[in-house]
Amino acid sequence: MSNETDPRIQQTLDEIQARFETRLSEIKKSGAEKINEVTDDSPDPNSVEATVNMTFDVQFKTTSIKFDVPTFRMETQKLVFDLPTVTMSLKSISWDVPATRMERRCIAKKPVITCNWKGCKTEMKCMYMDFPEVYMKRMEIKMDYPEFSMKRQELSFDKPMITFETVEIKLDLPQFHLRDLSGDLREQEADLTEIGREMETQVALAQKEMDAALVTGVGDQIEVIFDEIRQQLTDERAGISKQFDDAIAKMKSTIKTLKENNATDEVPKLEGELAKLVEDYKTVLDEIDASIKQLNDEQLKVINSIGVE
Repeated sequence: MSNETDPRIQQTLDEIQARFETRLSEIKKSGAEKINEVTDDSPDPNSVEATVNMTFDVQFKTTSIKFDVPTFRMETQKLVFDLPTVTMSLKSISWDVPATRMERRCIAKKPVITCNWKGCKTEMKCMYMDFPEVYMKRMEIKMDYPEFSMKRQELSFDKPMITFETVEIKLDLPQFHLRDLSGDLREQEADLTEIGREMETQVALAQKEMDAALVTGVGDQIEVIFDEIRQQLTDERAGISKQFDDAIAKMKSTIKTLKENNATDEVPKLEGELAKLVEDYKTVLDEIDASIKQLNDEQLKVINSIGVE
């Protein structure tokens, strides 16, 4: 794509020049009214040019304003990265935990005398007591378990490649030279000369205002153009952050549930996946933030080039 002035910038230039030309007409109108006051003529709004031209020889001096206007060639820049997608599936997780149960055991034997018709005898009988026994108890829970997959995603945006084109605006600036006055008007010569000087001063001031308006007007449009690109990047950044935040939150919730139930065998694996997820998150945001910073630096160069302070 060839370099071209952004239509909004061109429209700004055209509008500023049109305002300047309107201002010149207002200066002439004001001068004509003052001439009529001095010469005691009735003001005629339809004879502004005639009034001025009958009093002054109006000579036009062509003035050229050369202005560096940025031209844009939009180059598509792509950022490619992996985004997590999470699906929660019901999973049964089982593990062994140490537990105790009470078992009755013979802890000692005591002598007991028993008698019957045949006679008496002594026997040793057990004393039974509850005794704790440690064993491995199988535990099982069913829970929503995160399953991750990384989906390749491409973020593309139009990055402006900027060059400057010198635009020349030519203006025909009027200069007012008092004509030879008739005898009746010679008494007003000083007043009419002052009116001519005042009009030339106003024309010069209008030109300075136009110069300043060119700088600020183009600067405002440049800000709009760059803001649009920045907004696209920040919107994409927010969407990406939401996906990562959702995946990280689900991972942390699963780890917390496992720890609360002492199902720690799965925890190291999930914590490793979580660490990688966070690192990927940081990498993606760093890439987008670097693009935004580069865009800001480019805008600053443009602003400095057109003379905005």
